[in-house]
Amino acid sequence: MTITKFALLGAAACFLPMGALAQSAVCGVSTAIVAGGEMSNADLSSIADPLQFSVELSGAGPAVYQFDVTSNTDIRVEASDSDGADPVIVLLNAAGVELASDDDGGGGRASRIETSVAPGTYCVQVNAYGSQAGITMVQLGRFDHMALTPGADFGGGMETTACTAETPAEPLTAGSLNAALSGGGNVSLTRTGSPTYHRFTLDQPLALTISGTNTEADPVLALYDANGALVVENDDFDGLNAQINQQSPLAAGDYCLAVSALSDSNAPITVAVSEFDPVAYLNGRYDRVEAAPPINGDYPVQDIGTLSTSLSSDIFVGANAVWITYNLAEASMVVMEAIGNGQVDPVITLFSERGTQLAQNDDGPTSYDSQIAMELQAGRYLIAITQYDDTDSGVVRAYLQRYVRAQ
Repeated sequence: MTITKFALLGAAACFLPMGALAQSAVCGVSTAIVAGGEMSNADLSSIADPLQFSVELSGAGPAVYQFDVTSNTDIRVEASDSDGADPVIVLLNAAGVELASDDDGGGGRASRIETSVAPGTYCVQVNAYGSQAGITMVQLGRFDHMALTPGADFGGGMETTACTAETPAEPLTAGSLNAALSGGGNVSLTRTGSPTYHRFTLDQPLALTISGTNTEADPVLALYDANGALVVENDDFDGLNAQINQQSPLAAGDYCLAVSALSDSNAPITVAVSEFDPVAYLNGRYDRVEAAPPINGDYPVQDIGTLSTSLSSDIFVGANAVWITYNLAEASMVVMEAIGNGQVDPVITLFSERGTQLAQNDDGPTSYDSQIAMELQAGRYLIAITQYDDTDSGVVRAYLQRYVRAQ
């Protein structure tokens, strides 16, 4: 990732000096860049002008920026669609728990999150949707700052207002949600007419997964506590479908779930609620190549051996990623290809054994096939192969060649 100067857009902004972005361990990641260069400049509650900086989205993994809030504050986090970029942003708390995410909420392919947060440390994760690389402008500010993005006009969708004690809402279950979900059960319902509101009660703390499904509707989920304060929201967790994964147990009490459609307000949305399953959550991240699985874990990873000169393997790839691993005995130039032979459009992503994303490619250099060429140190590596369109399926050949320097 590189940070570069970028032309001023509209309102006054605080540009970050080159080389002044400090790093720290926070938000569940090993390093996060302090958005203001140092924490004294990164308090969104008190800054006069929004923080604004540019990020190059290149497939080398998400960039993570840390900031503080020292009082209850309405914040706006944005990423522009300049330079052809299609950014996705995720808001995390200091423990790395996702609070909100967005793709295209800023208008066009720009992203925007608007939410209220309590005092604490937070991070925004910025990544490219699919292979849409480019430079995006990121702005961190408050509601009273001039917005960077125009905001989305979704043509028929209806915005959600906070669910308070006076908001008409139907019960999600009869009795407590704990009882409904005991023994691995789940609650599911389908409703039409955006937005809809659903109340539930927890008589004991419980971690939850809540999903909203129908890509034609482009659902958004927002969870509120008994006082009408936003707990967490999500848009576009998996494609256009939404999902809240509340990994830390919600406290016992009353809650209200708001379900809205950003696209077609008359399209039905299916809402499903279950107890949070950490194994299923992690496997889903591996399926979507949001993280690399451990090589010796329970998630399937095919070992294709040690790369001496070349290795190949034919792999059937559908909606989920297929993972392979190989060993490199000494530092070498390695060319890694995913070949679809014109039948499918594969995407290839390279990770180190420790799980660091090293590179990603789609359609390079001359066809729909994908290729990564890198000089790698000795060690073990993982490759994820996916379909550009996850509704496609077909056979992809993984082909690896090793080159050594001429003597």
